This record gives sequence, C-alpha cells and structure tokens, in this order.
Amino acid sequence: MNPNRTVPQLLADLWTRPQVRLLVYLGLAALAFLLARSLSGVLVTVAVAYGLAYLANPALTWLERRGLARGWGVLLLTLLVFVVVTLLFWRLASQVTSFVSSLPALADRVTALLDRALDNPNPDPGIDQLQHRLAEYVQTRAQALARDVGPLFDRLLSSSPAVLAGWLNGLGRAGLLLTLTLYFALDYRRVSRGLLSVFPRDWQPAVERLSEDVSVSFGRAIRGNLLVGLSVGALAALGLLLLNVPTPLVLGLFTAAMWLVPYVGILIAVVPALLQAIPLGTTAVVLVAVLYFVLNQVGGNLLSPLIMGRTIQIPPSALMVAVLIGLSVGGALGAFLASPVALLVYRWGTRYWLTSRAYQGKTGQRGQMEEELGQVADVGRVSKR
Repeated sequence: MNPNRTVPQLLADLWTRPQVRLLVYLGLAALAFLLARSLSGVLVTVAVAYGLAYLANPALTWLERRGLARGWGVLLLTLLVFVVVTLLFWRLASQVTSFVSSLPALADRVTALLDRALDNPNPDPGIDQLQHRLAEYVQTRAQALARDVGPLFDRLLSSSPAVLAGWLNGLGRAGLLLTLTLYFALDYRRVSRGLLSVFPRDWQPAVERLSEDVSVSFGRAIRGNLLVGLSVGALAALGLLLLNVPTPLVLGLFTAAMWLVPYVGILIAVVPALLQAIPLGTTAVVLVAVLYFVLNQVGGNLLSPLIMGRTIQIPPSALMVAVLIGLSVGGALGAFLASPVALLVYRWGTRYWLTSRAYQGKTGQRGQMEEELGQVADVGRVSKR
C-alpha cells in the first residue's frame, strides 16, 4: 500500500472492490427502507397525487392538442370534477342515510331467507352440515351488523369534538392531496423528466423503456376499468331507478366500485340490490337479477372491448388465476391490480424473455437468422424486378 496516496485515491481503490460496493449498497438499501417507513404517510400521499395526475394526463393532452393551454385545461377539469362531485353528493346524501338506516332490516331479511332455506334439509348429510355452518356464520354476521350499524352511524353524524376533529383532519388531507395533484398535473412532463434524471445516465434508456411498459400496462388497464365501471354503475342506477328499487344511486355507485374487482365484483354488487328489491315482490327480485346479468354481459362483452380495445391480451383463464392470487394476497386492492400486473408480466415476457438468448437458444437464433436472410433475399428479388 502506497502511504503517499490521498484520501480520494484510497476511496477510489476501495470502491473497486466488490465486497465494499456490496456493503455500501446494502447500507443504502437499509437506510432507504428506514426512511420510507418513517415517511410512509407522505410517500403514499405523493404517490396517490402523482397517480391521479397520471390518470388525468391523457385528457389534458387531448385538450392541449385542441389549442387549450395546460393551465386552463387543469382548471376546466377541476371545475368539472367539482361540479359532478357536488351534484352527486347532494343526491347521494339522503340515499346513503336511507341505505345505512336500512342495513339492519336487510340483515333481518337475510336471516329470514336463511331460516326459510334451512327448513328443507339436503339429503346429503355433508352438504346439509355445510349449509347449516354457512347459515350460522351469515346469521351471526348479519346480527352483528344490525346491532352495530346504528350506533356507528350515530357516532359518525354526531357533533362531538373528536368526530369534528376527524372530519377536519380528513378534509385537510383531501385538500393537500388535491393541491399536490394540481401541481403534478401542471408540471407533469417536468416531474417525469426529473424522476428519470435521478437515475445514472447509462441506466436512463432502460428505465425509460421499463417505465413505458408500466405506463402502458397500468395506465390503459386502470383507465379502461374505471371508465367501464362508471358506465356499468350508471346503467345499474338507471335500471334500478326504472324498477323503483330504493337508493338506486347508492347501489349504482356500489356496482361501479365492485366492477373494478374482476369476475367476482358483479356477484357482490347484486346482493344488496336483490335485498332492497325483496319488499317489492318476486317479480322485482327476478328483474333485478336479470338486470345485473345483462349488465355483466354488456360490460364484459361490449363496453370492455369498446373502451379498452386490445389492451388485455391475456387468456381469460390466466387472468382469472391472477385475480384469485390478487384476492388472496391483497384483498380487493390486489384483485383490482391483478389485471395490470398480469398485463405487465405478459408484456415483459413477450418483449424481453421470448426475444432473449436464454429462451431462443441455438435453434431459435438459427431460425431467426434464416428468417432475416430470407427477408434480405426477398428484397433483393424485388429490387431486380
């Protein structure tokens, strides 16, 4: 070791050793993890705000192409969202109150239906025992719902200092989220370039390609699912309104939210609609069931291909497996993210793995070379003609 070396030279020599670099990277990763845990609330707020700005960016870009400046586009979109939310709030407030107040009665209806169904035992002892256990569980949950929902609703509507402080805290968070979303929407391109510039320059092309894959997979799938869900929810509210089912707007909004959970969401959404239709008679219950069957067909076979196009190019069986994995891992949020994650894995697999040397091997490379030579020969024959 040369004693005349300076400190920068000594550090440069140490950095050439893989063990030192590994220790430094592990330390940085541990420091980043601890910092992320302490700032988890801030990071979630920033991520949600950037995600909302990302979802709004195509509409703002469309307005820019038609001559409207981005600032005016952000203002127009904000005013439009504010007007829609205000109108829906005033229409939904009374229906939400009515729906929550009717939850104990709905629980009683579920209990009565189960009692009626258990009057005719199944000849198979195993199935009959399973039915009784399921009925006992549902009855227990329904009785707990009927017992707890009233006091909970009263506490939410009370004017105690703790409840008011919670409401004010929620409004403050919502205001901060909206403000941050507006800033991200105004400077979306600059923010995206800033995030890309954090990485080393040699990495930036690869990071840009990967971010493009994530943008295409998540952006198109999430925007498409949101638009399809809103359309199905609006049709559900209109159909329930025509059938005179109570609280149609609340049920339509619930249907729109449940549509975001593929395959099983529509089955969950139809339950409260059927329960609300029971006092109207058997005909109303049958019509509500038919309505949701038609909505499932229209949403899955007409609206999804029309709005999302060929975004989801995954076989339905593989997508169903992805949804089941998402449900088991992350619940409703995991099921909602299952489609874009599966699309991203499919895109990465076809774009990088299927074209890699590890997958192609010698046979694949030889076939690719023969195909390229055939294309060159075809071009040569065309040029001679």
